[in-house]
Amino acid sequence: MIETTKRVSRRLVLKGAAGVPLAVLAAPAIARSLRKVTLVYAVQTIDSAADGFFGSLPIGLGFYADEGLDVEIQTVAGAAAAVNLLANGRAEFTTHGTAGLFTGVDKGVPMKGFISQIPDYFLSIGVDRNGPIQRLEDLKGKTFGVPATSGSPMIVTKAVLKLQGWDPDKDAEFLAVGTGVPALDAFRRGRVQALVAFDSVFALFEFNGGDFRYFRPPPMPSLGFTHTTNTLIATLRQEPQIALGLGRAMAKSLVYMAAAPTEELTKLHYKVFPASRSSSMSDADVFRLDALRQKARLAFMRPRQRVFEHTEMLGDATDDEIEAQRDLLRLGGEIQNPQPPDAYFTRQFIEEYNRIDIPTLIAQAKALRV
Repeated sequence: MIETTKRVSRRLVLKGAAGVPLAVLAAPAIARSLRKVTLVYAVQTIDSAADGFFGSLPIGLGFYADEGLDVEIQTVAGAAAAVNLLANGRAEFTTHGTAGLFTGVDKGVPMKGFISQIPDYFLSIGVDRNGPIQRLEDLKGKTFGVPATSGSPMIVTKAVLKLQGWDPDKDAEFLAVGTGVPALDAFRRGRVQALVAFDSVFALFEFNGGDFRYFRPPPMPSLGFTHTTNTLIATLRQEPQIALGLGRAMAKSLVYMAAAPTEELTKLHYKVFPASRSSSMSDADVFRLDALRQKARLAFMRPRQRVFEHTEMLGDATDDEIEAQRDLLRLGGEIQNPQPPDAYFTRQFIEEYNRIDIPTLIAQAKALRV
């Protein structure tokens, strides 16, 4: 059951350093009707430019519109809720941690990922640096705060704990605390003894005074294939052009995330999603926090290899990375019927994503002024 669904749709006009429009609904896109599609994000808030690769960048710079797409973003609590909307035909795409993709396929949802935006694993378990918990084992019997009880963080954490010899259904409890400051408050008040969160979420907690000891038990440090955008196999077969267009817009956005000035990406984010800006924070703090979030996210996105040197393909994932995630979830009991890598991810558009003019996009990104 889906507790919360939010809809987001924004278009705006932005200008480059020389006053030239960077995009937004380019003339060819205005002249034709745009195909409306729904993209479901498995977190309830889009509150940082760290999520720009599917949100503020392709919307604000017109990359979706250039592909003939009018993308509405819905936000829900957890990957299971996102996959449910996809399976029931209420959305064309989902974007979230790959644990939701694996469990969806395992439950018979005919879906695949078609672009992997975050290759390295960005989940950690945080405890009070100055508290009594010094080792992961000290958390046995304690409560873990997770963004949502149906999301990838809880699924992966349970699998990791099971590999450590725990029974995660008996040796740990899980409480949904979200990804905002209330989660940190729940931690400080002792409602949870550990927080399980993504890179940019811990950046928010640290900005607000959190001081953490981080646990990344095996195989977390060696995992890849972390975040994908997904669709039904029927869409890949019957309307491949919309998946290609969406993925190509995201590929361009990955270049901008790597090359554009951090402050300009923040400005763009809050123009596209003005409601996500905290009214209680000064401009200086808003920009400082978002810079921390972007830095935390880029650390797991391989910008040097995928953008500046282009020794890896944008949006790709190796079979070894896919198999490692699959095997973790299987050994952890989260999936029952492991499939070969191509059951979870298709590379049919990867070469097209990488035909974009990356050097020109880098130059445009560096010159971005919002």
